[in-house]
Amino acid sequence: MKILLLGSGGREHALALKLKASPMPVELVSAPGSDALGELGACVPLDLEDARGVAAWCAANRPGLVIAGPELPLVAGVADAVRALGIPVFGHDAETARLEGSKAVAKAFMERHGIPCAASWTVTDQTEGEALIRAWPHGYPIVLKADGLAAGKGVVLAETEREALATFRVFMAGQFGDASRTVVFEEPLVGMELSLHVLVDVDADHAAFATLPACQDHKRIFEGDRGPNTGGMGAFGPIPFLRDEDVQRLRAVLVEPTVKGLQRDGLRARGVLFLGVMWTAAGPKLLEYNVRFGDPETQVLMQLLDEDLAALLLEVAEGRLVSRDLKLKPHTAITVVLAAEDYPEGAKKGVPISIAPSAVTVIHAGTRKQDGQWLTHGGRVLNLATSAPDLAAARAAIETALPQVQWPGMQVRHDIGLKALKHAEAGKTVQDPW
Repeated sequence: MKILLLGSGGREHALALKLKASPMPVELVSAPGSDALGELGACVPLDLEDARGVAAWCAANRPGLVIAGPELPLVAGVADAVRALGIPVFGHDAETARLEGSKAVAKAFMERHGIPCAASWTVTDQTEGEALIRAWPHGYPIVLKADGLAAGKGVVLAETEREALATFRVFMAGQFGDASRTVVFEEPLVGMELSLHVLVDVDADHAAFATLPACQDHKRIFEGDRGPNTGGMGAFGPIPFLRDEDVQRLRAVLVEPTVKGLQRDGLRARGVLFLGVMWTAAGPKLLEYNVRFGDPETQVLMQLLDEDLAALLLEVAEGRLVSRDLKLKPHTAITVVLAAEDYPEGAKKGVPISIAPSAVTVIHAGTRKQDGQWLTHGGRVLNLATSAPDLAAARAAIETALPQVQWPGMQVRHDIGLKALKHAEAGKTVQDPW
């Protein structure tokens, strides 16, 4: 089967490795791809926000399946354009993708369908927003979110009224263009954050879903969750102290109302929903929807999934998914991000990387190859990923492998999963203070 994979990063490399492990022969084409993806198949220089251009390539080359990695092509309507050709797409229609493309649309969806979430206000007027900040009823921090896509930089937790006013004014002045001229204000939620991925296949006549194990990401650049936020410095899953009843509660409170809400609103959803969740003292609440696989959570999930990924995603794309439990390895998986010097403020590129053989999977996120030498070419450069019988063993395997991959200035956290491991070893549950 010929598969067109849209994207170029670590998420796409993890998906590509799993696709190439399919029992069926897979001819992989990546767009725009990377040097690492080029070692698994051809790369074509498509603009992922040009729906007509991607559709024209698909019309000429007739892939059997198109898989959208990032959110931008979905928001741009690529899935709609390609699906109109009769080609199966694992990726949501543009209208459904607005659940990530617009924070205001997502909040209205949650409230309309009774999904627990933070209290919020959507503001488009500067005077109204400043008055709201001065009369803020929920304590600090105030969460300010640019409504549209802002490359992961459109959320600020303002600790003071002064910071909130300054942030709001910069947003309204167009810091992220039109994406920040509508601002969603939210009350702060306190608890344990987790990532929940759900394969969804919904249209007017059919509603099915399959849930993947909950993961936990680590956003801060430094150990102990210190320093600025990043795209994610590592993740693991499943969460060792999340009990079966907790998983069922996530499904009943967040997943099932979301799937029913999609159908009630007349939305077609054929892809994955990545739910950002905060487990508070009152139970799980939804922070946000993402309409694509997370990064670095994908690197964890591909280690755990014990199914033919190509066949599974085609099942979703063709509207044939049946709600069921997915086959998973009885393991814990972990991924650790190796980041460039100066990340996240910048990224020192062109630094030679030493990669020796190791027992873990090396996933390329921001690299290029020149004269046979791998070089840094992005902020998050590589991921090391593996699975083991438990979280302690998975962490140990990564630590053993880390010396095999090195370059000057490399940044890495050695505490991915450590807080959760200690929480579990102390006999605590998701209900206990995090």
